[in-house]
Amino acid sequence: MTGHGAARRDVPEPRVTRPPVEASSASTREVRLDGAPPNSTDHGDAPCPRPETRDRQRWGALITGWLALFVIGTDLFVVSPLLPIWRSRFDVSLRTAGLTVTVFALAYVVAAPAWGRRAVKVSPPAVLVLALSGFAVCNVLTALAPNFWTLLAARVGTGLFISGATATVFTLVASSAPNGRRASWLGIATSGLLSALWAGAPLGGLVARHTSWRAVFVILAAFAVLILVAARRIWPDTQAARAAAAPASRSAAWRARAVAPTACWAAAVYGLYTYLSAGLGDRPGWSTAWLNASLIVYGLCAVAATFLGGRIADRHGAARTTWTALLLLAAADVAFSASLSSAAVTTCLAIALLAFAAYTAFPAKQAQLVSDHPADSAQLMSWNQSAMYLGITLGSLAGGRIADGHFRALPLACAAVAILGATTQVSTVRRRTPAGHAADSDRW
Repeated sequence: MTGHGAARRDVPEPRVTRPPVEASSASTREVRLDGAPPNSTDHGDAPCPRPETRDRQRWGALITGWLALFVIGTDLFVVSPLLPIWRSRFDVSLRTAGLTVTVFALAYVVAAPAWGRRAVKVSPPAVLVLALSGFAVCNVLTALAPNFWTLLAARVGTGLFISGATATVFTLVASSAPNGRRASWLGIATSGLLSALWAGAPLGGLVARHTSWRAVFVILAAFAVLILVAARRIWPDTQAARAAAAPASRSAAWRARAVAPTACWAAAVYGLYTYLSAGLGDRPGWSTAWLNASLIVYGLCAVAATFLGGRIADRHGAARTTWTALLLLAAADVAFSASLSSAAVTTCLAIALLAFAAYTAFPAKQAQLVSDHPADSAQLMSWNQSAMYLGITLGSLAGGRIADGHFRALPLACAAVAILGATTQVSTVRRRTPAGHAADSDRW
């Protein structure tokens, strides 16, 4: 029917569905340092990057972080083969030459938390630029040192700037990682640091023997500048990066408790590793070939463990992986002590177990700190690095006293420290914080 009086059909109005509004806060919201919101491809008025572009940016971040840590690790580990050269060149005792290691470590421990505070005031990308610039300058000063005391001052400066660069690289790599793969990426980045132990330091030693020890630090400074240029492209100092560095209300005591397991881990691992060569060399039936083989096994297993530990932490939870690995480290220490009265091949197997347990824990602990407390990640990563070097220093000092005549008791003491670290880890992740409950801690 048509016309003025015709009945009108009821046409249903279209229903508009509005997305729910999500509550967020600065203490719990994670802001990506590449400028993109987490778990989102919506950039507002800005063009949305293609998935392949984001993948290239992420892989570029991982490669840049790996190379940065490889160069930093080479600077750390190359000092050992250079100590005899410095002793001869500057006419000092070996003990005096070893002060270059001591002052470096002390500068690292003291400066790391300050770099974390600096990252909060500006941004992690800006801190990385400053730290890598200072690292390059101090390496040039090391190469130009006319006397030992100038060399010592240059190594203090290197320790100050490396502490900022290392923690910031880990923070930026964690922020750039895809969802569910943060621990894996931190493990890959850590392998760059460890690869310097078996590749970077020996190469540096070769350069020193065939050219000059000064050339080693010139080369490191040049690589630092190249990485600095790449880092500025990968991690620009954007407004999002500054927002991610918003301060979190955490006390120094709270942060110290959060990173205490790392200090225990470092003391347990390096308290034994520092004296591993000397202790095994004194054992009957241990030739130089077996000793070198054991160190190679340790290094390769440590690198493999960083990859494995990251994957396990992503699948089963970073907090749980950390304390489990610490308990396995304690068990491996006991097995190593028992193996010292067995054949060399048995001891090598125990050393492999030691390395796997030790370096499974480290990337997991880093991932737990970043995942549980994203708003405080920059400071926590700096504190974590400081705790690691403090543990290395204390473990080496205490381990020297025990190893002198009682080497077999040393791994047992390290096992006790590892158990203390596992206990501290469990109590730390179960502690409720004022800012809310940690995501990964629910799977402690």
